[in-house]
This record gives sequence, structure tokens and C-alpha cells, in this order.
Amino acid sequence: MPTARILYLEDDIGVASPTKAVLEQKGYTVIHVEEGMDALTRLLTEHFDGAICDLTLPDVDGLKVIESIRSKNARLPIIILSARSDTEEKLEGLRSGGNDYLTKPFAIEELLTRLKNILMHRPLPTQEEVQAYGLLQVSDLIIDPVRQQVRRAGNYVELRSKEYELLHYMVLNPNRILTKEELLREIWNYPYDPSTRIVDNLVARLRKKMDQGYDIRLIYTRWGKGYYFKNPDADISKMSVPEPLQVAEVPEPIVKPEPKPEPTPQYGPLTIPPPSAYLKD
Repeated sequence: MPTARILYLEDDIGVASPTKAVLEQKGYTVIHVEEGMDALTRLLTEHFDGAICDLTLPDVDGLKVIESIRSKNARLPIIILSARSDTEEKLEGLRSGGNDYLTKPFAIEELLTRLKNILMHRPLPTQEEVQAYGLLQVSDLIIDPVRQQVRRAGNYVELRSKEYELLHYMVLNPNRILTKEELLREIWNYPYDPSTRIVDNLVARLRKKMDQGYDIRLIYTRWGKGYYFKNPDADISKMSVPEPLQVAEVPEPIVKPEPKPEPTPQYGPLTIPPPSAYLKD
């Protein structure tokens, strides 16, 4: 499953190259830029899940870049990665809008841990962001269909491919009972098999990841019928079970018996001679 898209602002290639390589190895999509104005332009015109910013740049002070970003985007997680180690400089960086501050030289594992933490606790997007990026939002659940990312109450939820497909389908069909037959057809493209437990097992795994530890449940079971995704803001009192598909009865073909052919005589017609033939002269 794709992970977060990160903008990495660092003018020192000797630091940027190995750091970028490790981040990408961990699954992050990293866009590296060397100048502050380039970073600012991209952060204001493209979608990023987080940013790692140096402060000492060739064209502009990194603090100015962070302040400009914060004036337009108050929710973007930003880690400051700088050689400025004085306490007052750190405080200034945090006051400018950084969410975290890490001094150089740094341990890559520490950077990975800090990055993971700020991404997990990223604030929920605004309604404008939801519309601008085509996100799906139900209560505190956010789904990014382009990147196949899922967040619940601001926390990223790691889902396998089929788990994501099932969740996405359920969110698009809220407050409606989904039968096992329908889920097998839509998620696996399988014909219905009443003996299979593949749907039940997948729903159980998904429910554990999406509902465990949260006050509001999203995935429910209607025993003997199927499963449904509950939109907490909607009325499900009139929720109905889909009617089973009606299979048209095919009439038995009417077979007309073929006429039996007339028997073919094996001998010619019987000729009876007249009585005179038996008289002697």
C-alpha cells in the first residue's frame, strides 16, 4: 500500500541523497528540492502529506519558507532538520510553524520515528481539502482513493490490498446490507459458494483494524443476511435487505416426435394366379 508523499528540502546533496534513499526504502514517496522558493511553490500547488525542511538554504532562510507555508496550510506536518542547535534557534523554528525539530548530525532511525509520529497524528483535512483532493470522508474516517491511504481519527491505518478494496466498496455503499454473494462478486469476481469463509475472515480482519479502540463503530453484521458499513450521520432505521436475484425459469423445450417412416417391404407384391392356371389340359 502506498505511503505518505514527503517534500524534502535540503541543499546538501551529501546529506540528502542517503536520507532520501532510506525514506524511499521505507516506502515513502520523496520529492527532493534544493532551494526554498522551489519548495514553497511545490508545497502550495501540490499535495504532500508532510515536509522535512533544512533552514540554511542558498536562496532564502528556511524559517521564511516555513512561515509562508503555515500562512496557507496550517495542517501540513513539518520536521525541521538543521545544524542550528542553539536552544533559542530551536524555539524559533517551532514558533515559525515546525511540528518537530531534529539537529544535524542525526540518526536516521530517529528521523523515521519522528516522521511516523507526526504523520500518524496529522489533523483531519478541512472540507476544502476533501473536495480539492477527491477524498472520501465519513465521520473521522478519511480515504484517499488515489494513494489508497486510510486514516481514522487522524491515524494512518495500514491495510492490505483486499482489505482496502472491501472498505472502499463498503464506504461507497453505506447503510445497505451487503450479502456475501455480492461481496464475492464485487471484490473477488467469484461465483457464490455458500461453504466459503473468505468473506467472513476478511471482514473480521478489517473490523479489527478499523473499529478496535474507537468509540464509534463503522462495520456491522446483520446475522444471516450480510454486513454493512454504518454512516453515523445517517438514519438506518429503514435499512432493507437486498432482494435475492430472481432467476428466470427456462421452459422445457417441446419436442415433437418425428413421424415414423413407412416400413419398406422386403418382397414384391404377392401375385395369385387365376384358378385356370391350376387346370390341366
